[in-house]
Amino acid sequence: MLDAAAIGDGIFQIPVPMSHNPLGSTLVYAMESPGGLILVDAGWDADEGWAGLTSGLESIGHSVSEVEGVVLTHFHPDHTGLCGRVREASGAWIAMHESDHEMFAKMSSGRDAEWMDYQLANLTQAGAAQEDLDAFRAATGSDVPVGPESAPDRLLADDEIVALTGRGLRVVHTPGHTPGHVCFYLEDAEVMFTGDHVLQKTTPHVGNFVYPLEERDALAEFLDSLRRVQTMDVTRGLGAHGIPLDDVAGRAGELIEHHEERLEHLLDAFGDDRITVWEVAQRMKWYRPWTDFHPMAKGMALSEAAAHLRHRVAGGGGARGGGPAPAGGGRAVWRGGA
Repeated sequence: MLDAAAIGDGIFQIPVPMSHNPLGSTLVYAMESPGGLILVDAGWDADEGWAGLTSGLESIGHSVSEVEGVVLTHFHPDHTGLCGRVREASGAWIAMHESDHEMFAKMSSGRDAEWMDYQLANLTQAGAAQEDLDAFRAATGSDVPVGPESAPDRLLADDEIVALTGRGLRVVHTPGHTPGHVCFYLEDAEVMFTGDHVLQKTTPHVGNFVYPLEERDALAEFLDSLRRVQTMDVTRGLGAHGIPLDDVAGRAGELIEHHEERLEHLLDAFGDDRITVWEVAQRMKWYRPWTDFHPMAKGMALSEAAAHLRHRVAGGGGARGGGPAPAGGGRAVWRGGA
């Protein structure tokens, strides 16, 4: 585990642990602001995470009570979970792009069976078998990972400037991983906080795990967002997980190439077969066999498969066009199909 530290350009990095997750931690960044500190993201809501955040701030000479505000890269619980505790300790405001507010509200609406029923309904519509639904229920439980106490109370808009001490942090809307994902650009230092948009070794998940069968072309948004950051003057990328990037544009290009290859595989492997979206996810090429996936990971793979399929149906991914069309339980989501 990394220690909290000053990493240059007036930036402090605080690793917030989440031992239940293979990623190990969420990297939270702190910078001085007119009212104290601005945090980029907050970390997973657990006692170990709270201890990591508070002790990390103390080790760099600050306190959680000094936090003026938290700017969120996106709504996922490993980024938003501790916002409620931070606000209670400091009175901080919490800001998120408006396109993720609805998703956060769905995710945090209640710690009861309603959340589970919502997820199971999406999996059923995609064509998941009963055994898959039972496994998902058993593995994930009914509690949502973040509660309404962490809800944002401010909106972030593209190109908005968040005030820091003597400088500003620019909001760069980069949808794809989520509808409202944003990066934050520290222009005077040519540093970009990339959240989960561009990571050094991890290929970010594309699509919406809360609503995997959404109508928006999340992959097109993601590819456009990658191209956008390629055009910006960034000498150092600081992601929410893993090591810093010294070539954000180059890594963005690798991610674009990865998804273009995945789209080609989608077409070559399935041809004109009419299969459910769940079956598409089963047949796609992943980093490990489908049978070895944790039930929650299958849900995330489903939303990524649906994003690639939607992009094909919308005519994206090259001149070949065509590709698999959803059938069975997955047909209704396309409202008429391809």
